[in-house]
Amino acid sequence: MMQKMKLNNRIEWGCLGLLAMALSGCNTMTSLSVSVLEKGYVCSINQSAGVHLVSDTSAKEADNTRIGASRQKHPETDPASESFWIVRVNMGQKPNGGYGLRLISDNLEISSDRASVALEWLQPKPGSVQIQVLTYPCLYLQIAKGNYSRLDIVDQHGEVRHSLDLK
Repeated sequence: MMQKMKLNNRIEWGCLGLLAMALSGCNTMTSLSVSVLEKGYVCSINQSAGVHLVSDTSAKEADNTRIGASRQKHPETDPASESFWIVRVNMGQKPNGGYGLRLISDNLEISSDRASVALEWLQPKPGSVQIQVLTYPCLYLQIAKGNYSRLDIVDQHGEVRHSLDLK
């Protein structure tokens, strides 16, 4: 009788473990991460709002100059790396220094073939005093490559602000 109870207990725990693995399969790559390489307020003049893969030669030259200090501290952030993408998220032109972007979570949310990065769109509070100068806020992100082909940039309200095809 005692052996039967122990066997049933092992089966129950085994089933719970399988259930946990199956449920975590909905988000197949929770260990993939995203990190900030560089943030700025004048990343590129007249750059429209959007998300851009740092991949072509001319963009790499300009962007590498901007993120060069980060790469020197962390050689693994070299854009030639095969294990991640470098992406620039632009807010577009803003009228003062109160705007910016902030990474909310360093984990990618992956569903099917889409990955999502959560960013907070910062803006000045009404009536606050800000330096009056045109800014072009942006964020350079290092994003782990995985089994997904589309990247969504989501704001703090869960709305997709920008999307990017990666393949």
